[in-house]
Amino acid sequence: MTVCRSAALLVVASLAWCAAAAHAADTSPCRLVTVADVRAAFGGTVSPGRVDNSLFDAPTCHFAVKGSNLGLSGEAVVFVTPGQTAATFALAKKLVPGAVAVAGVGNGAFYNPHTTSIELRKGTTVASAQAIFLDPGGPPPDPARTRADTIVLAKAVARHI
Repeated sequence: MTVCRSAALLVVASLAWCAAAAHAADTSPCRLVTVADVRAAFGGTVSPGRVDNSLFDAPTCHFAVKGSNLGLSGEAVVFVTPGQTAATFALAKKLVPGAVAVAGVGNGAFYNPHTTSIELRKGTTVASAQAIFLDPGGPPPDPARTRADTIVLAKAVARHI
């Protein structure tokens, strides 16, 4: 009987581990966009997404972009914002300095020109799409083009939520 119980516990533990692993794969921020989505937004040569777990409870996915249509190489970063709700999203939209509403992205979105990012809400999920294209000591990329390209990225994120 003890052998049967041990075997049953092993099976249950294995199933739980498999379910947790499958859930982790489902929740990877890299599922939010594809390499083709990033290429459509910024042009250039795009590397596969790389998960960064350095932020507690907020894994991000970074896509390296070489030779973008912004004239610089850089990164596209996407992630689901943990703990955000429709209410906290609405509050952030009001409180973020310089936030600009963006139409046609999920159930609502705004662009933050200071971080070149779009925070978007689709259903109960809040996510972020960010363009990081810098040339230290050189001129910044065109702000209007950066915003337009980031909107394309955010629309792709909304499609995958």
